Amino acid sequence: MKRLFIFVAVALTVLAGCGPKPQTNRQVNVYSARNYDVDKNMFAAFEAETGIKVNLIEGKGDELLERINREKADSVADVFMTVGGEHIYFAQQNDLLQDLNTAAISKFMDENLYGKNWVAITQRARVIVYDKIRITNPTIQTYEDLIDSQYSGKLLVRSATSSYNIALLAAMIQREGIEKATAWAAGVVSNFARTPTGNDRDQSKAAVAGLGDYAIMNTYYIGTMSVSSDAEEVAVAAKLGVIYPKNTHVNISWAAIVKGSKNSAEAQLLIEYLVAKQQQTIYTRQNGEFPVRDDVAPSDLIQSWGSFEAEDIDYEQLGAYVIEAVKIFDQVKWQ
Repeated sequence: MKRLFIFVAVALTVLAGCGPKPQTNRQVNVYSARNYDVDKNMFAAFEAETGIKVNLIEGKGDELLERINREKADSVADVFMTVGGEHIYFAQQNDLLQDLNTAAISKFMDENLYGKNWVAITQRARVIVYDKIRITNPTIQTYEDLIDSQYSGKLLVRSATSSYNIALLAAMIQREGIEKATAWAAGVVSNFARTPTGNDRDQSKAAVAGLGDYAIMNTYYIGTMSVSSDAEEVAVAAKLGVIYPKNTHVNISWAAIVKGSKNSAEAQLLIEYLVAKQQQTIYTRQNGEFPVRDDVAPSDLIQSWGSFEAEDIDYEQLGAYVIEAVKIFDQVKWQ
């Protein structure tokens, strides 16, 4: 379901104020591809409030899923967390997740942001940025505009191995089909300002440095750059203008209880904690991500970019198009 992001705040109960009393000898094992300090701080706060020890193992999402798949005869992980909705498909196809209690979740979340065995933790939009001091009248309105010949030599984007780019193209295949997705990828390659290099932050820095006019990046990087200890990143973030293309691609970070979890009650509590109002507010203010709750307003920085309409994505099927996306990138020589 397409949804127009309208930033409102409605008062609901905060989980932290009504959580279980601290107890000893309880634990939850988390396999997470969200390698952020904000998550570690939340886990520490959860431990302090509940007495439940959080044992964290970090890695890349696909690698952690493979490990969970190997261990499913005797599950070690209780909670899996990752940064891309495309991983839901693999997890469900391999029967790696168990059902969540979503009764409370459904009261304050869009129905596209949770399923019977997974729930979105945060959202991040893949947008087009530019130097708003140098470019005062940006003309791009859609992702399709990026392949226009007038932008030849002006586009900055990271490599085809980026999970963010793979998910973007997979969503395009899901919505538009392989033919249009292939034409789009080929058109972007023809307009590259340089061979893809670096991460999303590097694309924005290159745009401000004048190495290209427009860069594709995830919104949350702008948020983290704006509060960075690196003065250069703060300065770059302040100069960035943000374009939400029509049908903006929005991917999710999500969490689930691993099938066979030995601490499923604790896993449920942790996931509920992460989607509670207080934690969602922290995610958007400290990590520049969109909250998943309707009653939590995004940070002031995010709101300053305006509102947008998100593309219609079936996150449970997104992963079915990943292999085709990778093939297209190879075919059009998107390095």
